[in-house]
Amino acid sequence: MRLERTLRATAFVALAAWIANAARPALARVETANDAQLADALRQWTRATTVDTVHAQLDTVPDATASAWLSALSRAGVGVSWAGPLIPATAIEVFPATDPAGGVVVLTSAPASTARLLSDALGPLDTLRGAVSSARLASVEGDLTLTSGMQPARAEAAPRNQARRVLVAGAAGWEAKFVIAALEESGWSVDARLFVAPERDVIQGPGGAIDTSRYAAVVLLDSAGAESVRGLESFVRSGGGAVLAGEANLAPRAAGMTAWRAGKRELAPLGTLAADSVWRGLSRLPLVLTKLAGAIVLEQRTNGAELVARRHYNGRVVGVGYDQTWRWRMAGGDGSRVEHREWWSRVVASAALRSPVTEGHATGAAPLASLFSVLGAPSRSARVLPVALSAGVLSNLLGAVVFASLLAEWLSRRARGAK
Repeated sequence: MRLERTLRATAFVALAAWIANAARPALARVETANDAQLADALRQWTRATTVDTVHAQLDTVPDATASAWLSALSRAGVGVSWAGPLIPATAIEVFPATDPAGGVVVLTSAPASTARLLSDALGPLDTLRGAVSSARLASVEGDLTLTSGMQPARAEAAPRNQARRVLVAGAAGWEAKFVIAALEESGWSVDARLFVAPERDVIQGPGGAIDTSRYAAVVLLDSAGAESVRGLESFVRSGGGAVLAGEANLAPRAAGMTAWRAGKRELAPLGTLAADSVWRGLSRLPLVLTKLAGAIVLEQRTNGAELVARRHYNGRVVGVGYDQTWRWRMAGGDGSRVEHREWWSRVVASAALRSPVTEGHATGAAPLASLFSVLGAPSRSARVLPVALSAGVLSNLLGAVVFASLLAEWLSRRARGAK
């Protein structure tokens, strides 16, 4: 009797479970694929009607076609997840050099622990070190590729900037003479406004208002030059560059564009060589940042910075603390003329107007970030449910338990002669 009651209870429990299993939603079917399997798996997942969730286990970021395909599956209602713990976070940016020498500047970022190779369509160009690095290339062929581990990042070679002129303004003197000479020797086209005496100016070029259709940058060598140039702030807002040298950093007209103040002029100690890079001449004005996040320091000296830069709306402003660099050029040694010329060209190029980057210029330049944007954050490996727990198999199993329990009870009752 006890056995029969147990079998009957078992049948009722199995029947209740069978009904509950039939009423519950179907268990999700999860499919997984790795890098090598992904191309074929995408076609199978698209054709299948029973796939609810797919999971990609990646060692590298899929190409644009595969990423778009996964995104389309997600928008179609398929659960899409991915994991790629070994994919390095790499990025590359390419923009044209703004100085007349041309070429391109390449900025890269990748984990410092991984080896990085920079190459173009013709082959390897250089190996890079450090988490963030930059390189200047005289010419490239095709797209540039940064390979970190197994992961490539690609960027299109930037078009060359349209050449524009540079305006140099300040008091007539040795500094103005040799800054203009350095820029012209580097290939810049230079206009000048030099002040000799009241209403006695030396003008090179057409004159008139400054604007970004004519000038890439304006170099102001002192406070007189800064106060005399009209429309400087709107010029920088529109994307132009401004270089403020020496006392130009003290000019009220430039105050709204800077994030630093110039200190008291310092004279080099007796015996300092004119070629000493700490002074780049024999005097300087230390620049002290006044806004913590408003500028970056490019050259730091003992009592303050001597080369700082910041963005101002669409343009750039560079502050230079050195005010007698002509001494460096004239008395600095055999290589001082070249060093002076290249240094001033780099300073002006860092501020000069850049051509706008065209849409799509950086396609594939940050592959891991693009994958986050398309598919969201990664997740752990998807849990694949055992086939034995699928809805159909479980229903058959419970039905068998109900039938077996009722049959066993009936046989037991017949064995003891009960009706």
